Amino acid sequence: MAELMEYLGNAGAVVFVFLALGFCIFSHELGHFLAGKLMGLHIDAFSLGFKPFWRKKYKGVEYRLGWLPFGGYVELPQIDTSDAVPKSADGRELPRASAWAKIVTAAAGPIFNIISGLLIACIVWAAGIPQATPEMRSIAVQSVPADSPEYRAGLRPGDVIVKLNGESFHDTWQKFVEKILYTIGKVELEVVRDGKTVTISYVPQDNPDAPGSSGREKLAYPFFSPLIPIQLYPQAGSPAEKAGIKAGDTVRKINGAGVTGFENFISMIGFCNGNAVTIELLRDGKEVTVTCVPELAGDGGERFLVGIEFTPDSNVVAGVMQGGSAAQKGIGRGDVIISANGKKITSVNDLNDVVKSGKGAPVKMKVRHADTEMDVELIPRRFAPYTIGVSFAMYDHPNPLEQFVSVLEMSWKSLRGIVVTVGNKLALTENSSSLKPTHMSGPLGIGVVLFNSVRTSWAYGVYFIAVISFALAIFNLLPLPVLDGGHIVFGMIEIISGRPLPEKLQRILSYVFITLLIMLMIFVTFSDVRRIVWQIMDSF
Repeated sequence: MAELMEYLGNAGAVVFVFLALGFCIFSHELGHFLAGKLMGLHIDAFSLGFKPFWRKKYKGVEYRLGWLPFGGYVELPQIDTSDAVPKSADGRELPRASAWAKIVTAAAGPIFNIISGLLIACIVWAAGIPQATPEMRSIAVQSVPADSPEYRAGLRPGDVIVKLNGESFHDTWQKFVEKILYTIGKVELEVVRDGKTVTISYVPQDNPDAPGSSGREKLAYPFFSPLIPIQLYPQAGSPAEKAGIKAGDTVRKINGAGVTGFENFISMIGFCNGNAVTIELLRDGKEVTVTCVPELAGDGGERFLVGIEFTPDSNVVAGVMQGGSAAQKGIGRGDVIISANGKKITSVNDLNDVVKSGKGAPVKMKVRHADTEMDVELIPRRFAPYTIGVSFAMYDHPNPLEQFVSVLEMSWKSLRGIVVTVGNKLALTENSSSLKPTHMSGPLGIGVVLFNSVRTSWAYGVYFIAVISFALAIFNLLPLPVLDGGHIVFGMIEIISGRPLPEKLQRILSYVFITLLIMLMIFVTFSDVRRIVWQIMDSF
């Protein structure tokens, strides 16, 4: 049954991807179509996808559906042609479109994408999107590898980061990481250590141990691990609610012991054997202590643990359970779990899968301790799933305008970083960036991200539709020939100069940029295929 549900979930996600991409393309082309009609232009065809398998002509326009769902188009010969005399599909000569008709029709596609993106963003605004971590105004450093650029610059465990690049922040861990990735040149961290303020400056480097595919992507993901605050959100009628825990309470200690992460919290509750636990909380800046009696989750079935807690979305050890097998073997905070029973480990879920499949059998692991790799064998410990009935999901409700501005900023910073990297390689600038051309994605990569998003949460999937729609508008507004922005620029030149650019020049520019666009699509598709291969390899 579980395999059937997994199959149905994947099939549903695939359908969602095609419908979502189709919606974004349709809204874009619908804008061109309606604007063309409004401006009295001749329209030969309206197509979703390429290589048509279905055609239907209605009132002079041929509507098409194509086998290749990687785009769409509206055939507007009075705009798309660079010939002196535009012609319809049946060879009839047509009058040239006015400059204003070109501008309005070209701009309508991106405008419709923005409008449709804002409508989707309203759903996100109302429903919210889950965040992996709370928004933090300071970040406590949990561990820093000795061979990392941050450590060499002076960052140490226990430091509390209060400013990034001279600015205060109120971000999730993911947003904080993004700001580091988008930084041009050195990253500057202002930290508080023993009551004193220290400034640490370093040049980011590629992190091969970054979580997920970030390591293979050669992203300058931070080497240090944060101590993420654990905020609780009690479920109705749960032991947590009965004990007086309120939504957003931050956990400080359980039975007098500090809590180092989500897994640590779960294990400490699970190992209580149903006995009452004392939980120290922080609520609105005040300390609150409650006593809670955990209850068995579900049918009370058991699972096994090796006593390792990870930092979020990584294979770096955040802590070990006292008395557990990991602690007995000398594994400690900051160590890196490379593999377990031959499987590559990138997160706590990977390790849990290996331990679960073994049903208590010894787990052979490869661990990096400082600069040394060692082989250890851990004996899993039986664990009863006691719970106090809380979730850790925090929901953000950005309004539609905030979502659009966020995509606009992300697009600008990504493009700026890539241009700086290329310029640095060509010795045109001394500035540096961690972003590279290989980090770009095309339709294939976007589809994969959308698939993974909706498999994680439908809210993520809906949010990503809005992101795609906004990004499609921004990309098409770039002032390059063959893109909508290029047609707008040509129209403005015609209005200012009183005549259009010479047909020969338009033709040359179109051919050049079509060639460059095709080369770009081949390049990004190659990068997307490589990422997919990495994901397949990592799954084994």
